[in-house]
Amino acid sequence: MGEIKLSDDVFEQIKDFNYWKLTKEQESLIDELIIDKGLNERYKNYGVCKNCKKINARSFCQPCVSCVSKRFQQNFKNWTSGNHVVDEFIQKVQLKAETIYHTIEWIEYDKFEDVEYLAKGGFGTTFKAVWKDGPIWRCNDNQWKRVGETKVALKCLHNSQGITTEFLKEVSYFH
Repeated sequence: MGEIKLSDDVFEQIKDFNYWKLTKEQESLIDELIIDKGLNERYKNYGVCKNCKKINARSFCQPCVSCVSKRFQQNFKNWTSGNHVVDEFIQKVQLKAETIYHTIEWIEYDKFEDVEYLAKGGFGTTFKAVWKDGPIWRCNDNQWKRVGETKVALKCLHNSQGITTEFLKEVSYFH
């Protein structure tokens, strides 16, 4: 089933509903406004995106392209890797992301704990660590929700100020 955008009128009437706990009156209004049985059921199971006004298609929040890129773009001024090439690369990936699962982020070092050395290689040294906040897994009311503690691999780059397109190709490959 394709994405269906609700009309502004319908959206305005239901935008503040909690789809997972509708009152009898709200459920009756939904039945009146969304007459297609499949869409009605999908709304009651997954809700509606408050940014693009489309009925969600999955049991987890998977914001639309505009929601994801808009949220990231608003945050561009709040972080930097210290390298313009890297910042630009991350920002381009974020703007092209189709979902939150297709993004990369710059994470400050203090967001990691239990950092342990693993190996040294061509571009840098690899460590394992725990990312305290973890990756984004959903977006509610335009606020990121994160997984929580997540085991990750870190790469400490040699000469990170001189990052080349060759290195970024490696990152793109794994992304």
